[in-house]
Amino acid sequence: MAKQADKSAVARQVELIIRRLGSLSTLPEVAVMYLGQLAGNGADAAALNEIIESDPALTARILALAHDKAVAFTDEAPSVSEAALKLPAAMIRDAVLSVKVFQAFDADFDPDSRRTLPRRELAMHALAVACCAQQIGEIALPARERRMAFSAGLLHDIGKIAIDQIMPKSFSRIVEQAKAQLSPIHAVEKKHLGLDHTIIGKRLAEKWSLPVEIAYAIWLHHTDAEIISENMPTAKMALVVQLADIIARQNHIGLSGSFDTPESTEAICRALSLPSEQVEMIRSGLEEAVGRRSQLLGLQQPGGQAAYCGLISETAARLAKEHTDLSISHTQKMVASAQMEFVGDFLPAVKGNEAAIDVACELVARWQKHYQTGPACVYVVEDPNEAFVEMATVDKTGRTDTVLVNVPSGTPAIGDVLQKEFVIVNAADHVGWVFEQTDFEMDLSVAKVLPLPACGKTSAVLIFEPRTPFDPARRPELFAAVASVAGSVIELTLTNLRHSRLAERFAELLGRLKTTRNELTEAKSLAGIAEMAAGAAHELNNPLSVISGRAQLLQNTETDADKKQMLKQIQLRTREISQVVVDLMSFARPAEPSAAEVGLRALIDQAVADTTKAHGLAAMEVEIAGIDESCEVYVDRGQIARAIANILSNSLDAYKAGSGPVRIDAACAQSEGAVTFRIIDFGCGMDGETIAKACRPFFSAKPAGRKRGMGLAHSLRLLQLNKGALSITSEVDKSTTVTVTLPKK
Repeated sequence: MAKQADKSAVARQVELIIRRLGSLSTLPEVAVMYLGQLAGNGADAAALNEIIESDPALTARILALAHDKAVAFTDEAPSVSEAALKLPAAMIRDAVLSVKVFQAFDADFDPDSRRTLPRRELAMHALAVACCAQQIGEIALPARERRMAFSAGLLHDIGKIAIDQIMPKSFSRIVEQAKAQLSPIHAVEKKHLGLDHTIIGKRLAEKWSLPVEIAYAIWLHHTDAEIISENMPTAKMALVVQLADIIARQNHIGLSGSFDTPESTEAICRALSLPSEQVEMIRSGLEEAVGRRSQLLGLQQPGGQAAYCGLISETAARLAKEHTDLSISHTQKMVASAQMEFVGDFLPAVKGNEAAIDVACELVARWQKHYQTGPACVYVVEDPNEAFVEMATVDKTGRTDTVLVNVPSGTPAIGDVLQKEFVIVNAADHVGWVFEQTDFEMDLSVAKVLPLPACGKTSAVLIFEPRTPFDPARRPELFAAVASVAGSVIELTLTNLRHSRLAERFAELLGRLKTTRNELTEAKSLAGIAEMAAGAAHELNNPLSVISGRAQLLQNTETDADKKQMLKQIQLRTREISQVVVDLMSFARPAEPSAAEVGLRALIDQAVADTTKAHGLAAMEVEIAGIDESCEVYVDRGQIARAIANILSNSLDAYKAGSGPVRIDAACAQSEGAVTFRIIDFGCGMDGETIAKACRPFFSAKPAGRKRGMGLAHSLRLLQLNKGALSITSEVDKSTTVTVTLPKK
């Protein structure tokens, strides 16, 4: 329970940081290209627009700006090129210049190239997905959505850019772990942060009001294609981007940060009604299309950081006068807006897709300005059952911030006094616990607190330090209306957030439903095998015994050599049939495990010995590394030794010579209460279809004359009986890794 709360708090903290992210950062190489255009007297607008629509940070900034300025797009299909035509040139220039530059002033060396996932390679991957999505969209999407396919592909990984930008060290560790485990990066992000780049990207898309089709593609591009097709037909763009992502990874253009084997494109092509011939045509021309775009962005030019440092000083000098003029104009507008009423100032600042804490930030800043107060803060109770609240603050200098505050055990986040009616009371008497945990300074001897009610309940509270002789507690009715408006806006954003979270959980549950459905189908198949095996044993054992016995008697009395050999073959074949029935019964109805603590190394040594004997080898070529002699697991020794032996046998079968080498190590992530190790062979490997069927009874990729195909199926069965698990990753003609997890006591 504590771990879940910690993970929830980490996820919430990440979301707080993400909400403060004004824009993504671009690469120095890209900055050199667009600054070169802006600094020149005869700037080429078409070239600048093409640079903008080829870079994720610039594209997101311009689309967000177009929404803020209510640009009317053709067929309501937003595009960067149309936004650039309809927005004023000065506004485009200012927006582009406001975008931060990644590692801008490390001019003497290139730290990006030393990272496991260089930003330049991630940019190349985004370009590849964008170019590929554009071509797929021309075939598979309605005319309106085709214009957005390139931007959807370009922006699909903005969540990764955001994580790298706000917590680069954590992101580097996530990438390194994904590489070490050959895992998809979103799975490792979920484990470390409590949410992955798809959810973070969705949050940013909502914050910046990106088109809903693009937001769906960012959110759902790792979701199962069948689930999207069956349950979310409006999210077809996500399928297009998902297919483009797989093709880009298969073509090895750039790096995505995921190191697992890319999925097959078959299911997505089927969902999009896309013939394989057209996919191959798109694949063959992808590298050329990406090359042209990357050259336009300067991604193929070395020394981008040094060039940027040289250009920035010249550009700053050219823009200094215009920046001064803009600052003067902005100051004049701020002075004019000071005369507006509080509600008229507050409501236009609230965006329909903002989080409640963002609305709270807008509220405290305008409350301080309009009512001339000192420091002020608003805390929002999203869920009364949570042990923390989010709080927006504005200090005496007007600087806003957001923090997470723990609610003391046994203390309601919002007391009865503030819940029952609208009052203005002393903060020290009701919310003093808030300031015991933070560095936020407020004079509690004079501070007041009031509720922000809506729809008969209160989900937020405002605390402020009055700076006028008038005591607001004496005339609460003067503040009731604006408090109700503010509370209603916050409650509306909380409702929208709850709906969004429900949609995310629904999508996750749909994915689990498919897994559960598959497991149920397998369970029914096992039950059928059990019934068949029991019936076969009952019906065949007695006749087989009679046949075998009679053949033995006839063989003993027969003098003709040919007939005697045929009788011997009959006897051998009846024994083989009996063994098939025994194997089926052993698989379908194994004995209940008798668990006890046993050394993991002893189990592995026993399995190696059994496998060596079963294959008739003098010695098995095996390397065991990182398995602690003192490590113990809580399992049935015989069943787990047999399960490991079956896996080792399968590993040997991957080699033509059938003797190895096989590596057994513990170089993988460990979880509490369990031990995980890997069995790796470097034989023929398996494709995705074979991996999916590898643990099914009777399946074998070998031709006629093979074994019965029960080895891995039996291993999985025995591991599950002992509360263990098994997973397989493989690459054709390279290696196969079977990861085994066993419980501790």
